[in-house]
Amino acid sequence: MQKNTLIPFIVIITLVPLSFAQLYMNPRSISLADAYVTQARGSDVIGWNPANLGLSGNPKFNFDFGIIPLVPFPAIQINNNSLSPFMLNNYVFTGKYLNDKDKEDLLGFFPDNGLYFNPLMQMRLINMSIKSWAFTLGMEVTGKVIAPKSLFHLALFGNEFGEPIDLSATDLQMQAAATIGVAHGWQMQNIPFIKDHVDRFAVGVGAKVLLGLAYAGFEDFTTNVTTYTDKIDATGAVNGKISLGGVGFALDLGAATDINKHFSASLAVNNLLGFINWNLGESRVKEYSLDVEIPSSDFDIADSLLEAGIKKDTTYTSRVYRTNYPAYLLLGGEYRIYENLKVMATYRQGFSRDFASTVTPALSVATEYHLLHWLPMRFGITFGGNERFKWGLGSGLNFRHWRLDWGFSQIGGFFNHGKGVAFCFDQAIIF
Repeated sequence: MQKNTLIPFIVIITLVPLSFAQLYMNPRSISLADAYVTQARGSDVIGWNPANLGLSGNPKFNFDFGIIPLVPFPAIQINNNSLSPFMLNNYVFTGKYLNDKDKEDLLGFFPDNGLYFNPLMQMRLINMSIKSWAFTLGMEVTGKVIAPKSLFHLALFGNEFGEPIDLSATDLQMQAAATIGVAHGWQMQNIPFIKDHVDRFAVGVGAKVLLGLAYAGFEDFTTNVTTYTDKIDATGAVNGKISLGGVGFALDLGAATDINKHFSASLAVNNLLGFINWNLGESRVKEYSLDVEIPSSDFDIADSLLEAGIKKDTTYTSRVYRTNYPAYLLLGGEYRIYENLKVMATYRQGFSRDFASTVTPALSVATEYHLLHWLPMRFGITFGGNERFKWGLGSGLNFRHWRLDWGFSQIGGFFNHGKGVAFCFDQAIIF
């Protein structure tokens, strides 16, 4: 076997829990647990609702940055469906002997479909708005990694001789892309029916050019391993794709309204027609068909036996193939109770299960309260989606021409029961 053909997969599987989304994260969206579609203004409308550029509250000029201009602070989210500080502290890092009941309890934390990791990172190099126009240039990494439950059963209980270990639930999809986006919003003032019923109504459109940097994923992973007293059998097939270089496109459409001084509503569909064609650089398909028997006496030469057991080892440059850039719908409302207190809600619906996307809907509710005109306090909760449950909080220093915000959220539970975190801070110059 050519060992170097598996290196990209091994590297990605090893590093992905440390990686850095389709929703454009920023400190305010994180602290509001994504109840943000009515709040986005200026350069932050891309990925939320471009129509907001046609409403009130947009600065004449806005430039976002992280540490210093052109040196961003990445928005990072890492979550999984099983591991939490509570589980690790009470079942793994105890130093005690685990009896069968302890092992069953520990195995119960892992769902039947396996351990799911969902790393997301977004880094914006340039993020700015000028009046009703917004521009962004950044990079994002998104994907999923699934380890089958059978591996954890094997680690805890071993495996009965002659019983196959099914690894077919193993999955990997990771995609890195640079995004170049532009958005514009128009306030519609002369539509008779609308102007008689709402204070302001706007529509907007955004376009994103997607420059694919790298893609790695399994198309097929139907593999079984069976142990015997004197040998190990491995059978099945592995089919994976690795690509460097691609180009794609995505479209955002939205409508938004300030109904009156208290109510606002927002509707957007983002990443319409979103795709990346991987055809600019190197695109390789790896196919292996395994049927190998390794006697226990020959474990020291297992690699050469594994190579001999591969019935098909194919590496070839593929023709153009396409990956989705998942689309999603956002529907939101906002009620301003007082000048310094508002509540928001956002409904999110995805249309595919590609990468970090899901068709499970999510509902976010949040509030923002200004203790002082320059000191906001934010809190939000989400139910549904990939995260199932998420809460966030944040604050900042919001002055007339300079703003600093930070946001933190936890996924899957509160504190020790959480299964993931998200964090970001940024600054902005505003005129």
